[in-house]
Amino acid sequence: MEIVEFRVTSVYENSRKRVCFSGVPLIAGGYKTKTARDIIVVKTNPDILPMEPMVGQHWRIKGIRQSKSVIHGDFHLSEHHFNEPEKCEVTLPHDGENFIRFIASEKDFKGIGDVKARELWHKFKSNIFNILQQKNVEKLCEILTNQSAVSLIEGFQKYANLKYSTWFADRKIPPRIQRTLFKYHKESSIQAVTENPYRLVTFGMSFASADKIARNSFDVSSDDPRRLVGAVEDTLKKHSNSGGHTVASHQDIFIPINRLLKSNQLASNALQIANASKSYFIDKETGSYHHTPQLVMEKVVAKRLITLNKITTEESHGTDVAFHQACADLPYKLTEKQADAVLVSLKNAVSCITGGAGTGKTTVLRTVLKAYHVLGYNISAMALSGRAAMRLHQSIGFRTSTIAAFLRDEPIEDEGKNIVVIDEASMIDLPTMYKIVAHISHKVRLLFVGDYNQLPPIGAGLILADIVKSQAIPNTELDIVQRQDATTGIPEYSRMIKLGELPPHLSIGNIHFHDVGLDQVAGQCVELYSQSPINSQIVAATKKLTNEINLQCQSSINPNGERLIFDEFGQLYQTNLLLNDPVLFIKNNYDAGVQNGSLGKLISVEQTEFNFGVVKMDDTNEEVAISKPLLDSVEAGYCITLHKAQGSQFKRVIVALNNTKMLDRAWLYTAITRSEDEIHIVGTRERFEQAVRSLSAHHIRKTHLSKLLTG
Repeated sequence: MEIVEFRVTSVYENSRKRVCFSGVPLIAGGYKTKTARDIIVVKTNPDILPMEPMVGQHWRIKGIRQSKSVIHGDFHLSEHHFNEPEKCEVTLPHDGENFIRFIASEKDFKGIGDVKARELWHKFKSNIFNILQQKNVEKLCEILTNQSAVSLIEGFQKYANLKYSTWFADRKIPPRIQRTLFKYHKESSIQAVTENPYRLVTFGMSFASADKIARNSFDVSSDDPRRLVGAVEDTLKKHSNSGGHTVASHQDIFIPINRLLKSNQLASNALQIANASKSYFIDKETGSYHHTPQLVMEKVVAKRLITLNKITTEESHGTDVAFHQACADLPYKLTEKQADAVLVSLKNAVSCITGGAGTGKTTVLRTVLKAYHVLGYNISAMALSGRAAMRLHQSIGFRTSTIAAFLRDEPIEDEGKNIVVIDEASMIDLPTMYKIVAHISHKVRLLFVGDYNQLPPIGAGLILADIVKSQAIPNTELDIVQRQDATTGIPEYSRMIKLGELPPHLSIGNIHFHDVGLDQVAGQCVELYSQSPINSQIVAATKKLTNEINLQCQSSINPNGERLIFDEFGQLYQTNLLLNDPVLFIKNNYDAGVQNGSLGKLISVEQTEFNFGVVKMDDTNEEVAISKPLLDSVEAGYCITLHKAQGSQFKRVIVALNNTKMLDRAWLYTAITRSEDEIHIVGTRERFEQAVRSLSAHHIRKTHLSKLLTG
């Protein structure tokens, strides 16, 4: 068993199941080798790590070393591998050069480069650590700007908490749980968990894992009130996560609690104690259970919407002029319904524009925002995904962002003219809407745009559907399809599916139904894709089917494609990507200019000093170099999940059916409305009919917002 300290220079795998990172030793001569350079390589389960590894950090590893010599270009390297080390710690540098490298390279210390880091060490030497511990901004401002000084102190605090992180890591508490704990409890994090280990459930840990820690490390008894409340909290959380509900019946939660505690009596006691501690509230009229955090969020959102709904703009000369000026720029005249939608959105501080694909929502939104611009409003337009935000910008001509980026910006607190526009609003869940409301002044206008019949949010709640259902907020629903030619059959076909009606002909116009066994779906999709690869996009419900179709497409359509293989410290790593594959980005990377959901084509797999290949983007034709941060967020894109396709349109869509609960009416409706011209549905007639008859989430999700808005 050996101990080694090193500075991280590379992180080349970072997932829920495995982390691999490497670096150079901090203590010269730590190994007796004849090579010119030593490399430390760590491969481990992330649950034992005190924090996420990043380039520039200093780590101390204790474990069994396996060494080997490798040749990397002109260099002879000695790699020292620590697989599943016994202990991993992050340390702070204490000498000048390492402090400078650490501060200048670590992204937590924004705005401080090598020059400023050297100035800090030159002036304060090792006393810099006392200054940071005391949070002495004034002293740091002798070298730094106030903003950089605050950034340095906040970044240092993260590492000062490492003594707590080691304690958590020893008890198998993952870094993601630790970070949330530190955010709320800071230096009291250990005390908070010691007092009640089941707090870990509130911060994202499963009851089973928290229970194991509580029983083994803190001798908690089976009938301990903390344990009983923890079981209730875990059950309410799972009920919400699995079905998107914000409300539960007695049966919804009693049976799972009983299953966790293995006792009817303990389950009954748990509900009584949790009720007394306000973990949930019972609606006296309906008897339904409301998990307290979600009830609070729904009430806050409802209150904001009701407050805004009382604000109306009396029709004035200015509004009328703005409306006509915005309409004057259009290449064609708005329909009566579209004009109503524009006027309603201008007159009301909160409103909705809804309708199916191709009904002109974007045209109306563009006109509304031009009018608001004429009226002098600051416009914040956003969507949940990066691809949807980019398409929104291309459609309306105004600056757009993802909701995550909007929430990272400064809050809108001024009392001036501001409007927030949420496109693809059917995808917005309750926690996201709560964050938006908390981020803006109570006078900021809200405009929701979307189709509540599409896929529901992944998280809990049904914001857009509940608002429309309540009929308490002005909503203009556009119902005449402008985009597709009626002869394609798509408008009427999708309308019937939305209503739960089976189309009389499964194949009609440009809609082609391929009745094949579910075990033949992947092969049929590949054959259809090969007929027109440039125009086609396959969509599926599950990641498993998506991966299967992608692999079959590669072997059938791109069998001779050169595989993207990269060399890391003399060791070759193989990816699932081939030259000329269509590819999908699954994470936002603003530095590289790609968004979650962006599609492109892999046009090069040549490795350079910093990059591993090149992707040509579909929407912009720009070429994006695949750097190490991007490598983990790009995958084959012959077939993508429908959630990644929502908000996008494709000329020719191939819909893959399979046996999954996700395949309901809303899923099928959303898939079919992704097409601009041609649809191919692949699967059994029986599975198609089941999907059409299956009620959508907005029919079966249990939520409370609609009642709050009408009450």
